[in-house]
Parts: sequence; C-alpha cells; structure tokens
Amino acid sequence: MKGNQRVLAHLQLVLNGELAATDQFLVHARMFEDWGYIKLAARANAALAESRRHTDLILRRMLFLGSAPDLVQGEAMSTATAVREMLRKDVEMEYRLVDHLRVAMVCCIEERDFQTQAMLGDMLRECEETHVNALEQQLAQMEAMGLENFLARQL
Repeated sequence: MKGNQRVLAHLQLVLNGELAATDQFLVHARMFEDWGYIKLAARANAALAESRRHTDLILRRMLFLGSAPDLVQGEAMSTATAVREMLRKDVEMEYRLVDHLRVAMVCCIEERDFQTQAMLGDMLRECEETHVNALEQQLAQMEAMGLENFLARQL
C-alpha cells in the first residue's frame, strides 16, 4: 500500500525519537544497574522495552505504507552521570516523543490515515500515562524526600 508522504515524514520523525529514546534508556538502565539502584533500573528497562516495541510498530507501519525507514538519522540522545539529571533527561525525551506523536496524529487526521493515527494514539497514551507520569513522580519524590533518601529506596 502506498502511504502519504506527509504521514511517512512524521512517522520518520517519531521513529528517530524512539531510536534515541531506546539508546538513552538502555544506557541509563545499565548505569542504574551498575550503581545498584535496582528499582530505577527496572523502570528504565521497562521504558526501554516499550520504546523497542514502539520502534517495531513504526517500522512495520512504514514498511506497510511502502517506505524505507531510515535508521541512521536518529535524534540525538542525551545521557547524564547523576541520577537526578538522568531522570530529567529521560522525562525531557518523553516530552519530545509526546510532541512528535501529537503532531503526527494531526497530520494523519488531515490526510485521513486513521489506522496510523490510532496506532500513534495508543503510543501517545502509553507515553503519557506510563512513562511521563512515572518519571514525574520519581522527580517529585526526589524533591520531597531528598536525593539520599530517594536513592536509599531504589536499592
């Protein structure tokens, strides 16, 4: 099936974001594991798995629509070396993904590609309700209880 070029361009942007998120979550998950923060590592691993699943969905949809996805032109990832900054970088990444998804969904509606719009809507819900919410909660907990107490609870 031949897909709309505007929709495919937006899917490529979402794919770029998911690829960067996958790399960033992978690095952060391994750093958390190395430092012994098992609970933080588990959440990062869950975000990594979800990002990989989203990447697969986008790739499959782009191929179905007759496009050749570009896996090289990914968005820049941004890792950090301290827990607070790592969580901030992760939530910023999720905010960018949410923005990409919203813009792509508008394009899908304009181009009457409701199947792609529905897929992106499911991804948006997962990003907002699961990942953004969890990261915002972790940052709020860190502020409320202090870094040392927060980290003690992540072992």
